[in-house]
Amino acid sequence: MHLPLLPLALFSLAALPAVADEQDCRLDILHSAIETTHTFNLTVSCRGNYTPLTYLLRAKRRVNGVTLTDSQSGTLNIHGDSKTVGDIQIDLKPGDHIELEGRILQACEVLGETRLEFTR
Repeated sequence: MHLPLLPLALFSLAALPAVADEQDCRLDILHSAIETTHTFNLTVSCRGNYTPLTYLLRAKRRVNGVTLTDSQSGTLNIHGDSKTVGDIQIDLKPGDHIELEGRILQACEVLGETRLEFTR
């Protein structure tokens, strides 16, 4: 019988690092504007400890038939708190449309993402 291996297997599973899921972390894209300059940031909130996480904040817009992309990425550590990262600033004219995407990853695994569309 292989029963002596069962406690070892249970111990191994208990020692695995925490991985964020939909209930552990929340992503929000924040937007503010001063005149024509619009600023977008990504807020990551988690209940647990996640070290390190990689974030990506990407903004896409079309100007004269050409797609322009602005993006920011980096790493952050979450210890049951909230962090605001990224800082994309874009001058928008009336009628301009922008699509934003925020994403967090841990060891190349996407743990969460959010999207926002904005038209001035």
